[in-house]
Amino acid sequence: MALVRVLSPQSESEIAVVTSLLEAHGIPVFVHGRHFGSLLPGLQIGNHNTQSVMVPEERAADALELLSAFRQNDAGPGDPDE
Repeated sequence: MALVRVLSPQSESEIAVVTSLLEAHGIPVFVHGRHFGSLLPGLQIGNHNTQSVMVPEERAADALELLSAFRQNDAGPGDPDE
């Protein structure tokens, strides 16, 4: 099963809300860098200590629709949505 990134949350509370929302709609969720990223809660540096919410590729469209309000604040340099 291929996973795709749908969001990089900026806080622990955002991760909790996003994962709960996706799971409530039956979308499996994996948080890449989950525990390592929480060890270094300061400055978020690229793939070093960021956490990314990932979902199965076939459910990505549903996840993106559910997370549209969160993604407005997530856009950054190098994002595929630019």
